[in-house]
Amino acid sequence: MSDSQSEILGDQLDLHLVKKRSVAGIIAITSRTFFLQLIALVANFLFGIFLLPEEYGVFYGVSAIIEFFVIFSDVGLAAALIQKKATLDDHDLTTTFTVQQILVNTLALVAFFLSPLIGRFYNLSSAGVWLFRALSISLILASLKTIPSIRLERQLEFPKLVIPQIVENILFYITAVFLAWQGFGVTSFSWAVLVRGLAGLIVIYLLAPWRPAFGLDKIIIRQLFSFGLPFQLNTIIAFVKDKLIIAFLFKVLQ
Repeated sequence: MSDSQSEILGDQLDLHLVKKRSVAGIIAITSRTFFLQLIALVANFLFGIFLLPEEYGVFYGVSAIIEFFVIFSDVGLAAALIQKKATLDDHDLTTTFTVQQILVNTLALVAFFLSPLIGRFYNLSSAGVWLFRALSISLILASLKTIPSIRLERQLEFPKLVIPQIVENILFYITAVFLAWQGFGVTSFSWAVLVRGLAGLIVIYLLAPWRPAFGLDKIIIRQLFSFGLPFQLNTIIAFVKDKLIIAFLFKVLQ
């Protein structure tokens, strides 16, 4: 059975294809990790030359703050859909997409309009506030990638799944480093974040085309939340452990 025939039959893949794609996935993810770490190493070296330490720190501090909104923008919906044993149908996809868009767009708007208050609390410059707004917009761009990403992951198409991640990171660092070199400071990251979000969105829809549609199914919503909410608790715990301390230190050091 060919790969295309398996995809036509739905999410059920035969054992041979699972093994084949699993091995390819391990290679792809390992190669991606090594490649992205190398790019980050070079970029961080250049940031050290072109940016002041406090400018560099603002990006990581603001990124940690926006994570608070990120953890409530998914509530485990993607994980619930990925683990579902039955073949996904249009109702699954449209319901998940609709619920997530409601959550993400609401939180992104709240974050965007709270940005002046957050800026004053953390003593951010106007560039820091706009960075926070850019990251808020990037939440929406990231959410639009959810369904194509789920489809690729359920089909174990990990080599395809890492392509948008690589493109995103390459363009992010190229944009940020170039603008930092040109003296844009913190604003370098604002533009880089938007470029990264748009690039990843375009690439993943080229790899896994899906026409966005809206719809709600109460049964599917209950199924999604029954799995997603407990799953998301782990994310919240990880956030408190890893990111909240960064946001706290960022406030103390500002």
